[in-house]
Amino acid sequence: MVSISVRVFPFTIEHDYPKDVREVANIPKPSKKHKMQGLIFASVSFIILFSLLVAFAILAYKGQELSFRKIFVHLWIICITWNIVDLVIVDWLFICLLSCRYFVLPKTENCKGNKNYKFHFIGFLKGFVAMSIVAIIFTTISFFVLKLLK
Repeated sequence: MVSISVRVFPFTIEHDYPKDVREVANIPKPSKKHKMQGLIFASVSFIILFSLLVAFAILAYKGQELSFRKIFVHLWIICITWNIVDLVIVDWLFICLLSCRYFVLPKTENCKGNKNYKFHFIGFLKGFVAMSIVAIIFTTISFFVLKLLK
């Protein structure tokens, strides 16, 4: 999904790159049609990801005694693992170390900002908070779905 966003809908992900990289990339403002396509792509992607979180909780805890805390820990570990993989594999390996063309913004392959490990670590810390909130939200949804299935 990241590589599709970078190559097809860069305006949806450019905020995840350092300022100097964004300046060199100079991503043009998308047309209304392209913006709508980006919104549809992002929406479908997030629906799939969030549906998987709920599905994981239902598959793991259906028929068991419900524990909000237990479901939260399960989903939080999934979310934080996602965040760690994003940092280590996508950001540090594919972007910072290898400058893999599918993960760096077009025209920025040689930008110094693409080697900014600290920038991506700060993004990881922000993601840690965001993923914790996502885990709380989807634990709540999963908990109530599981109650309905009882």
